[in-house]
Order: sequence, then C-alpha cells, then structure tokens
Amino acid sequence: MERRRISWFVMGLLALALLLQPAAAGAQAPQRGVYLALGDSLAYGVGATDPARLGYVPRLFEFFHGTAHAGVDTLVNKSVSGETSTSLINGGQLAAAIAEINMATDIRVVTLDIGGNDLLALLAPGSPCLQDPNGPTCQQALATALATFASNYASILTQLTAALANDPGDEKIIIMTYYNHLSGTGSPFEPVLDAALLGTDRTINCATAPTTWGIDDIITCLPRQLALPGVTVADVYPRFVGKGRTLTHVSEGGDFHPTNAGYAMIANAFMDASR
Repeated sequence: MERRRISWFVMGLLALALLLQPAAAGAQAPQRGVYLALGDSLAYGVGATDPARLGYVPRLFEFFHGTAHAGVDTLVNKSVSGETSTSLINGGQLAAAIAEINMATDIRVVTLDIGGNDLLALLAPGSPCLQDPNGPTCQQALATALATFASNYASILTQLTAALANDPGDEKIIIMTYYNHLSGTGSPFEPVLDAALLGTDRTINCATAPTTWGIDDIITCLPRQLALPGVTVADVYPRFVGKGRTLTHVSEGGDFHPTNAGYAMIANAFMDASR
C-alpha cells in the first residue's frame, strides 16, 4: 500500500513538472498587431477638444481595431507637434519608428502626415511671401521648400518600406495630402497656398513634370514614381475645399488645426483609402 502511494505521488510530481516546464524552444508569445502613427501636430490631435479621443489617430485606431480592417490591438503614436520633413528625419521620429518596426511586433498599419509645416514657414514673420507672394523671391523660397520636401519625403518612405519588408505579415502605409485651411475664407493667401499645395496647374497631376508639382502632388506621385509597395494616399484636400471656417480653427487667429469635425473628415479620408 505504501509503495502504491509513493508511486502515485511521484507520478503527480511528474505531471506537475510537465505542466510547469518552459515552452518549447522556438515558441513565441503571440505578436501584437500594431497601428503606428507618424507625423506632426495633426497626428498628435492639436485642435481637437479631446485629442486622445477625437483626433484622427484615435478614430483610426478604433477603425483598424476591427478584424475586417486590420485587427490591431496596440496604438503607437510617435508624432511630434511642429515636425517638418527635415526634423522628422533628423530629430528622432523616423529612427524611433524604425526601431518600433524592428521590435518583435506585427506592424499592420502605418499612417503618415508630414509637410504642412514645411510650407507654413513661408508664411512665418520675415518670409518674403508675406510682402509679395507672387514675387520672384517668394517663388524661389517656395521652389526650395518643395525640393527639400521631395527629397526628404522620398527618404522617409524608402526607409519605412525597407524596414517594413522585414516585418511579419502584410502592412498598409497610408499617407495624407494636406488641405488649405484658408479655403473659402477670401484671404489673399488662399490662392497662394493652393499653388503651394497643388502646383502650377492647381490640381494633382502625376503626368506633369515634377518641377510643376505642389506638395500634394509630391505626396501623391512620389510613391508611384519610386514604385514603393503598399503605399496608399488619403486625399484630404478636396474634403476641405470651401470649408476652412468650419473644419479648421482659422477664424480663431488663423489657426490651421482642424476642429473635431475636421479631424472626423481626415479620419474618413484614411478609412476610405484603406478599403
């Protein structure tokens, strides 16, 4: 009887040991499904009454959380308010994004808004564009800003797609065009900003020479020109035409940031692009 008790006791210990032993070599914890947001104050949600809930990024996180769209369970927002394409590269945001991609995660969606602050510098105090927006000095400053942005944007997208190539699964990279916050206000700078956004033909046209492109042409056409995989454009510009006063805070001292309604409009553009 005693031997039988010892035998059952030993067998119980062995069974417990099997249950508690470490996972087999090579087994890994389930990977997170990550939505990675990059950009400037728009991705940060400045202007929304509750940026953590009503900015476009949290709205998209809720959308991408659904299994029908991406099935993400984690939001990583690396955006920096005031960021330009140059500071995104040199200030650490791009490096932080690539580090996040290289971690043991599954990046399923990346969104990017960058470039608006590259143009807003042309409207800053001391800019020649404030004195004569159609003059040669302003036009040269605009051409320089667009050339710098195009070079930076190509570098940003190329580095992101290269990093994502080693990430498990499929990824969506969705980039957005910029709106004219002065649209419909009657400001003398409204057509100037339109030209900076849409180029000399005032429309997004990838068939024209890059020298005629505005910033939204660059955002739309450059990924095609570089044949970058998985990049989709959320065209925000037309959704704000004539609605600067209602979709942005422009009436409050010229603030270009969106209202809650504006952020909802941006989120809808991203959602439509992701489908």
